[in-house]
Amino acid sequence: MIIVTGHLRVAPDAIEALRPAAKRTLEATRQEKGCILYAFAEDLIDPGLIRIVERWEDWPSLEAHGKAPHMDAWRADLKNVEIIDREVIAHGAGEERIL
Repeated sequence: MIIVTGHLRVAPDAIEALRPAAKRTLEATRQEKGCILYAFAEDLIDPGLIRIVERWEDWPSLEAHGKAPHMDAWRADLKNVEIIDREVIAHGAGEERIL
């Protein structure tokens, strides 16, 4: 399993404008083969910070996701807002425990 964690920081007033594109991206990605979880969450105490969490069956599924047409659209949508900071990291998960 592949776990992706990260964040995207935009100006707080850009969140509302980004919301429709984010929703389209989430809906399309959740239909992809190999997608177990794909979620964005606005940080409750840090305006403009969007947390990213993903779970994929394997590396090929994640790689295909990056090449999907809706991801090209998402990248184009992101060009319409100022990205202050972005970090997204994929981790290969070897052991899983439910807490």
